[in-house]
Amino acid sequence: MAALGAGLASICGPVVAEARPMASLAAVLDVLLPADDFSPSASALGIERDIADFVAESDMMTRLFLAALDWMDHLADLPFRDLTSAQQAEVMAFMETADFNAVPGRFYHILRALAVEFYYARAEAIIGLPLNATPQPEGYPPPWG
Repeated sequence: MAALGAGLASICGPVVAEARPMASLAAVLDVLLPADDFSPSASALGIERDIADFVAESDMMTRLFLAALDWMDHLADLPFRDLTSAQQAEVMAFMETADFNAVPGRFYHILRALAVEFYYARAEAIIGLPLNATPQPEGYPPPWG
């Protein structure tokens, strides 16, 4: 845990690129949108693929995601996806409060916005939620219909 804390304190330094640069994206998304009694996890819906495809359309976004995920994978002796849940939560808590103009903070806030947008665009994400369907697609109920 001390190595993780030291890594959080300093985001600069040489890193070795991984063969699968966005391999930890699914794990990061599952920290943001985990499975619960009503909904599947982000990775169960393949949200990481949707986001990776979206990010690939922008060179600047690709560079941000690659830099942030590489940084996250080199905070400890293990890549982010192999850290304990507590360690992953610690990293995400740091990123949530990090300066938006630094890679961790900017990545966190952009990823969170994309994750929520792509996740809740899927019917499977909300099917288990106790929501009342809106009447408008079927018309209004009597006596208004």
